[in-house]
Amino acid sequence: MVTEGKRRGGLPSSTAKTLNNVTVRMDDLTDDLLLGILLRLPTAKSAIRCMLVCKRWCSLIPTRSFIARFKTHHTSEKKKFCDYDAAYQCPPSVFIRTEIEDLEVGIILLTPNVEFEENLYTLEFLPEEEKFVAVKASCDDLLLCLATDENYNATNLYIFNPFTAKWFLLPPPPKRISYTPRDDSAFSGLVCEPNSPRRDVQGQEYEVRFRVLQFTPISELDAYMDVYCSETGQWNEFILSGRQYDSFLNVVAFDGKLHWYNGSDVVAYDPFNNGQTIFIDGSEIVQSRSDPWINRSECLGTCQGFLRYMRLQYAAVGDDGDNLSVWELRDYGSRRMTLTSKILFGNMICKDPDLRHVSMSSLSMFAPKAAAFHPSNKDVVCLFLFPHFIFCNIQSGEFEIIRLSLYEKDEYSFKVLPIALPWWPTPVSTIP
Repeated sequence: MVTEGKRRGGLPSSTAKTLNNVTVRMDDLTDDLLLGILLRLPTAKSAIRCMLVCKRWCSLIPTRSFIARFKTHHTSEKKKFCDYDAAYQCPPSVFIRTEIEDLEVGIILLTPNVEFEENLYTLEFLPEEEKFVAVKASCDDLLLCLATDENYNATNLYIFNPFTAKWFLLPPPPKRISYTPRDDSAFSGLVCEPNSPRRDVQGQEYEVRFRVLQFTPISELDAYMDVYCSETGQWNEFILSGRQYDSFLNVVAFDGKLHWYNGSDVVAYDPFNNGQTIFIDGSEIVQSRSDPWINRSECLGTCQGFLRYMRLQYAAVGDDGDNLSVWELRDYGSRRMTLTSKILFGNMICKDPDLRHVSMSSLSMFAPKAAAFHPSNKDVVCLFLFPHFIFCNIQSGEFEIIRLSLYEKDEYSFKVLPIALPWWPTPVSTIP
């Protein structure tokens, strides 16, 4: 007789083992013993696949108690002998495409490991009527995307997990008219509450509290901030004034707060703590600037649990002062960005033995853009020069050029957003 597990390609639920003439079947195990075995599965992906074995396993695996035990077991075991990477089921990735016209093609994840793997994730699970989507923000393994019609008018706003193909449609935010027609692709944020109390949904799934923020400039010094609350399912309106908003570089989720650089300080906004705002001193960044007319490219991001800021600074033509600098927030108590690295482009050479004569200075005429921080190596930063990524080691001075192969259209379709894969995928459930 073929068991339900064998028919579905999983482990048979009635697998028997004879010990001392006593037949022991998986079905005979208590729930606690069975869960003790299942939580030792190597990854969340394997655990989710085991839900197909039988109805009993399907009812036990997605519960809040199992997920909590699974995460605790793996993170505690791995951290005993591994580094920061071990907190993840696979190396963290950077998400590199945001303007999507074909859901069958989807998004690209570049995993910066030894071989710099490119992985394609389709978005076919979204409703069929959505033909064009733009990804606006990320937090862990969740993405915020805006769907538009053929005239680029906003239609729907979604939160989705590309790994589990689960999505949630948000109610429409208030319609705003921006003070300036400049590109607002960076003026959105998504953040999940760290260590938030979670409750069962329909006895299985658990709910993660999150906030979605949309910023609309309404004057030179002011902006509307519309905040979506997952618990109430409603948008709330706030005004950012003065130092809270002078300009946006990009919006980064970190430690349960949203951060952006306003041209002089890093602003940390905590939507889970009555909208508390912390200003992180960026005077070192401001003082290190050259002539304001000289070209710069800047980026705010995270690496190994630290908030970081990167700037590429291009000097006048014929000058050898082109450089790359990195600042870091050591702790919130200091509230100060501190310079950790600075290297001249002329001191950076290609890692490829056949291209050792090529320095970063020879590429500076094309003005590479500051893109992202390597998720697990503090010495490596990521630059973007369409259609290439340039991974620079700011300690050794070597850089490596990675050419994108899965997608080559135009550079404005790309935006680097971090994606971190926790031991268990973040659920996307319908909020009452």
